[in-house]
Amino acid sequence: MLLDHAVTHGAVARQNASATLLESSADGCRIGVTGHDSTAQLTARVVIVADGLAGTFLPRDGQWESRAANNSHFGVGARLEAGLAQSLCEPGVIAMHCGGAGYFGAVRLGDGSVDIAAALSPEQTRKFGGPGRTIRQLACEAGSEAHADLLAQARWRGTPLLTRRRQVEGENIFVVGDAAGYVEPFTGEGMSWGLAAGLAVARHAKAALAHVYKDGEWTREWKQLAERRRAACRATALALRSPTLIAASISLANTIPAAANLFSSVISGPWRFGGSETAHA
Repeated sequence: MLLDHAVTHGAVARQNASATLLESSADGCRIGVTGHDSTAQLTARVVIVADGLAGTFLPRDGQWESRAANNSHFGVGARLEAGLAQSLCEPGVIAMHCGGAGYFGAVRLGDGSVDIAAALSPEQTRKFGGPGRTIRQLACEAGSEAHADLLAQARWRGTPLLTRRRQVEGENIFVVGDAAGYVEPFTGEGMSWGLAAGLAVARHAKAALAHVYKDGEWTREWKQLAERRRAACRATALALRSPTLIAASISLANTIPAAANLFSSVISGPWRFGGSETAHA
């Protein structure tokens, strides 16, 4: 829907192609575009980079090298066909399962299949012998023994280390979304960050096109936009490393409803953008 809307308003979409930055300067950027059977070079006065956590548009050295946190988990994901593990989660609910080696979340999709995403400790994953066996252990710890073997046999796809930072602007280049930095996904705020950044970066791109952009303005706004929420996400991720703290928090939340509301607000927002409250993540 977003792509169609952009095309309707003048964007040119290139599907099934990859792009890499070849050169950037005060005059603009030179971009290499590779499709299935063709290559081309394009020039752009301004580039907004939104290619995700594992994107390859920017060079992986020098100023654009991302820096992973020392204690970062890595991510894996899988999808189970409809009927195989629907009892893992109810419709409309994201079910989170925590344990000593990390955590995983499950959500039922519109076609009845179940999408699963996990953040795992590299050390613990090596100990258990791979992602499948690690998630099997997490399922058992979380009381989902009935699905443990099925989860162990799923086809898991991996990501780089999750928690990382990088520079978010260069000459006529603005980086947004997961490409600008990432925190472990327990709070599920990747979409919120991406949408908020897409809205916020527009005026900076417009200023760059008009040659009135002041260096560092996007960096400052991005920090203001995301840093407080990222701090809450980092604190949540660190707390999840402690099974004792998890158990104590759940016990307190079950005993005192106000504490449960406080925990929820810390984890899930609200987001503040442009001086007003937007949707909860």
